[in-house]
Amino acid sequence: DPNESGPITSLEQAMMGSAPASQRAAVFGRYNATAYLAGAVGALAAGGPVLLRQVVPALPSDRRYLLVFPLLALVAIAVGRRLSPEVEAPGSGAPGSGAPGVRAPRRTAGLGPSRRTVRQLATLFAVDSLAGGFVVQTFLVYWFTRRYGADAAVMGLVFFGVGLLAAASSIAAGWLGGRIGLLRTMVFTHLPSNVMLALIPLAGSLPGAVVLLLARSALSQMDVPARQAYVVSMVTPSERTAAAAYTNTARYVTRPVGPLGAGLLVAQVGLVAPFLVAGILKSGYDLVLYAMFRRVPLPEEPAGSERAARP
Repeated sequence: DPNESGPITSLEQAMMGSAPASQRAAVFGRYNATAYLAGAVGALAAGGPVLLRQVVPALPSDRRYLLVFPLLALVAIAVGRRLSPEVEAPGSGAPGSGAPGVRAPRRTAGLGPSRRTVRQLATLFAVDSLAGGFVVQTFLVYWFTRRYGADAAVMGLVFFGVGLLAAASSIAAGWLGGRIGLLRTMVFTHLPSNVMLALIPLAGSLPGAVVLLLARSALSQMDVPARQAYVVSMVTPSERTAAAAYTNTARYVTRPVGPLGAGLLVAQVGLVAPFLVAGILKSGYDLVLYAMFRRVPLPEEPAGSERAARP
């Protein structure tokens, strides 16, 4: 995913947890929308060299375009250096994170009273990430190519649309999370997207499969900003970095297992199997998550959404 791709995301999520509770879901929504928009442009650009080479055959090989990565990294460093120390949680030891003129004591990163909750969430998120690994973007490209003969240009356009829908849904998730609660936003948008995921291989045509994928994309990523905001809201400010690191690491560890499982399923069962297994596992994750945490109060969630989220 363009918005959850490395250890830096844990630091980013902890910093954004310093936003006021009433605005936190919207902040995470904008954060993810920016990442999805950038990923959508990247997907469109991935098919660009193929189209341009049909007009100008002398264009350099696709590998040359990888040189854009170090340039973008330099831009990211320049932007990151402009961040204010105010993004640090109070007591984190960063300049400006304590009282004016007083250097805050250095705190050891780790989990405190929220340890059990974070471990439970990390376990559930690991299952969701494992299931997502069965249908990563590379597998979807392979499946569309194998099943319908779609080329790189077509898939670039498809995933450009996927990224745009994911960006729009991230903004919507921020709005929805502030009204019905973060947990309900996570579960009630994720479940129907899992049904559509399982139906993609049953579409019977390339347009039908693309429509289902796009419809799924309009819902499937709404849980991401809600989940990130939920984690940092569930713990104390001093635990935010550790909580984000634990839950993100759980996702990173299990996600690579999914493609391996997808390959085995394709070989032993068929092209339909990864979609079905992913849909079932993800739906189970949603149901267990809601059953375990629907009665757990979220300390900082806005009063209106707390009332809306009560069963």
